[in-house]
Amino acid sequence: MSDYYDDKDSYLSQEEVLEIQEEYRLKRLMESIIGPTLSTLFHISLIGLLAYFIQDTYKKDDLNDVKVTIVEDQPIPPLEVKPEEPEIPKEIKVVDPKPTKMTVEIEVTPEADSALEDTNDDIPQTDDNLNLEEVTDVTVSNSNMFAPSMGGRDPGGRAGMVTEMGGTPTGQIHLEKALKWLQKVQNPNGSWGSKNQQAYTGLALLTFLAHGDTHISKEYGHTVKNAMQWLAYDTVYKKHGNGYGHAIKTYALCEAYAMTGLPLLENVMNKCVRIIIDGQQNGGGYHYGYNRNENEKQDLSIAGWNYQALKAAYGAQCDEEGLVPAIYKSIEWLKRHGGGDDNGNGFPYNVVKSPTGKKHTMRAVGVLCLQLYGEGNTPEIKDELDAIVKRDLQNLSFANAPQESLYGWYYATQAMFQKQGKHWNAWRKVFERELVKNQHSEGYWEYPGKWHGETHDLTTDRVYATTLCSLMLTVYYRYLPGSKTVIKPRTAKGVRDREIESLDLLD
Repeated sequence: MSDYYDDKDSYLSQEEVLEIQEEYRLKRLMESIIGPTLSTLFHISLIGLLAYFIQDTYKKDDLNDVKVTIVEDQPIPPLEVKPEEPEIPKEIKVVDPKPTKMTVEIEVTPEADSALEDTNDDIPQTDDNLNLEEVTDVTVSNSNMFAPSMGGRDPGGRAGMVTEMGGTPTGQIHLEKALKWLQKVQNPNGSWGSKNQQAYTGLALLTFLAHGDTHISKEYGHTVKNAMQWLAYDTVYKKHGNGYGHAIKTYALCEAYAMTGLPLLENVMNKCVRIIIDGQQNGGGYHYGYNRNENEKQDLSIAGWNYQALKAAYGAQCDEEGLVPAIYKSIEWLKRHGGGDDNGNGFPYNVVKSPTGKKHTMRAVGVLCLQLYGEGNTPEIKDELDAIVKRDLQNLSFANAPQESLYGWYYATQAMFQKQGKHWNAWRKVFERELVKNQHSEGYWEYPGKWHGETHDLTTDRVYATTLCSLMLTVYYRYLPGSKTVIKPRTAKGVRDREIESLDLLD
């Protein structure tokens, strides 16, 4: 052991060993730092070099390709709007329909057809306070005759009037069934019936109008539109037949124009009214074919429809010259032939051939026409009013109906409504019950008893019966009872102003 420690050249001292270890650690530390540092510096230099080249290229391209031009701001010129030239409607060609085929060929321009296009799905309102500008863009001025007489045909007005005037919801449900049936059997061209289509189409249109339906109604608008269009383009009266159809057609056109103001209807309405004015006899009566020879025949049956048409024309503000004098002559004729005996036997059917040949149907015709003209309290109809409620009411039965009974019921129902009071209360308790009880499940009525106008076409006969029954069920709101009326001469000269009043039972 002593030899080992004594040989200093062969062994390191403790200080030397520590020094060597320290140098080794420093060497390892340098190696671990220098390698990553150099690698990092290398990558940084490489990235910087690439960035330099990329930036340099972008600047060169940007400077070479982009050109900047300075443009002064220019004001925008105003838009020139040229006024539109009004379109001239094309000629409307109308081909007269052949009655046997029930066809009508009409070439209608878009302008003419759009006059009846549906523009609103809302149900139209036609109550007394309605401004027609809300329904159409055509203004129809109110007349004193028109304003109170059109009743309350809007939905709210109908419901209130039915309740106030003693009707029932059941009756209106049956009316709706009838309207749906009429809609179903309308001919494709807009008419009704297989012949005498002017009369049946006019009656059907009057039925829908009385219910408050026009061309913009939601449920029946298309039906009404087609009917108005057919009547508007149908040939104006030719001198053949008995003229019933023309009077009823005119009546319907006047009410349609009063409720819609459609220009499409105005011209043909005026032409139709002109024929009725010119076809009146000097004494105020009417004859088949508008024969003015009053020594041959004065027929109250056909006169009744013409009197209703004249009233409707005045309500529609028709300005045909002679309209007001024609109304005055009608009133005088009716008064002259009213005033029956104690049994109410007044108003003969044919004044010339049978001046004493009274008919129960004519009694109601004469009474209603004077009421519509505002003469409801005239003494000439007092006996007839009593006779209707005392005698005709006993025959108000489908099972035991006398000949032509429904025709008389149509007039009598309106006459009793206009009279109001005990007359109306007695009548209303019977007529609606009879109609409801005898309506077919499909919605139509058969004509009770016999009538001389049978066409031997079942559907056409049912259209006639159904329209008359339906118009009876609209009596509550079709016209106001006992309206106050002022008839003034408009185009007529030398006719004095005249106020015709009757008791207004709604006040």
